[in-house]
Amino acid sequence: MRAGTLIVAILAPVLCAAGGAGTFRAGTSLVLVNVSVLDPKDRPVIDLSQTQFRILDNGREQPIRFFAHEDAPVSLAVILDASGSMTAKWSRARNMLASFCENLAPGDELFLVTVEQRPRLMTDYTSDCAEMQNRLLLTRPHGATALLDAIPLAVAHLSHARHARHAILIISDGGENASRTRLATIRSMAQEANAQIYSATLGLEAGFARSAWPGEADGPELLGEIAEFTGGRAFAIDDRRRIADAAASMAREIHDQYVIGYQPPAATDDGKYHRISVKVQRDPSQPRLSLFHRNGYRIVQ
Repeated sequence: MRAGTLIVAILAPVLCAAGGAGTFRAGTSLVLVNVSVLDPKDRPVIDLSQTQFRILDNGREQPIRFFAHEDAPVSLAVILDASGSMTAKWSRARNMLASFCENLAPGDELFLVTVEQRPRLMTDYTSDCAEMQNRLLLTRPHGATALLDAIPLAVAHLSHARHARHAILIISDGGENASRTRLATIRSMAQEANAQIYSATLGLEAGFARSAWPGEADGPELLGEIAEFTGGRAFAIDDRRRIADAAASMAREIHDQYVIGYQPPAATDDGKYHRISVKVQRDPSQPRLSLFHRNGYRIVQ
């Protein structure tokens, strides 16, 4: 990634019928899939009915057994990159966090993980964003970036969350140069946690055109890949005035999702990876809709 780029990503592990995993036990009653539906202006579409959805498992349509759309409180982990590559982007990153906090709903809770050479829990669960931001006043970015190491830490701490709905917000330039955790591990974790990644690339001043830190050049590609295999999406933002717009959009998407449930196919498919596809039936005269959901799951004995 260019040195002047900041990435914001949301990873949202959503609870499903097998205790929150994308790996299901044989005999599991339902596979639950969270689906975000957006119009051409990136606004959540909230008035769709069950009859407008079709869900396919390995290409075979499945009867929908459960359908819901609700705006419930969320437990949120914030992963904030405080490594040296963030020095020129630090104020912008803090503004992104502040804008996101302004769009949280009553009842939401969040905690903060900062990332340098190692990730660490800076603040525990709170509903007070001011407390979190005050703790950052004396923080000065430095050192290498163990970004991937922060994801397992955040997922583990979400196991103590008050709410059933979880999300992880990542604010970073995407540089990765110090983690022991590999992308393959994150891929597996995302499948098992039913995790969706939403990333936003925030362009900064043109003067930061050269990468000075290892891993920065691959930043957008790294989080973009995670977004793709988890069913999330990438935001491209090249104007500081759009930070507030991006924060509001991501906060809406965390809350405005459909949940679709269906029975997994016969036990003969145990052990295989099941690819999920969701479609929405619409009138041809209406604008096209964009759907985001996890790509699949695996059934085990």
